[in-house]
Amino acid sequence: MQELSLNFPTVVILVAIAALAVLAIRRMTHRGLCDCGDHCENGCHGCEGCSAAESMAAAMEEAAKGK
Repeated sequence: MQELSLNFPTVVILVAIAALAVLAIRRMTHRGLCDCGDHCENGCHGCEGCSAAESMAAAMEEAAKGK
């Protein structure tokens, strides 16, 4: 097995990956998995301006029928 060397560039890359992972988890916990909060008051639940959930469900049904 090859030895893992932790030099400065490796540490910088690992810190950057860890920081991006923390930001992604923070965003998911605050905003959920839907981005309707940008333009809808109540998020995706009951949002008339955004049909993200409906279009995703329709695309999944269409893909299932195609198989």
